[in-house]
Amino acid sequence: MIDYKTIAESNHFIILDNYHKDWQVAESYQSEDELERELIHDLENQGYEYVPGLNTPEKMLANVRH
Repeated sequence: MIDYKTIAESNHFIILDNYHKDWQVAESYQSEDELERELIHDLENQGYEYVPGLNTPEKMLANVRH
């Protein structure tokens, strides 16, 4: 672990004498469609069933009652 010297500190930020980023965030973005498909896949892996016809509030309510 790298040891940093704190110059200033408050409840909202901290200023260090030196900082080196050890990791990097991916610079790509996921489309909304890809995000929804990934969510559906994750929920199916948890045991939920995907019902593609549930596209109105009335249909969703009927499904919940079922």
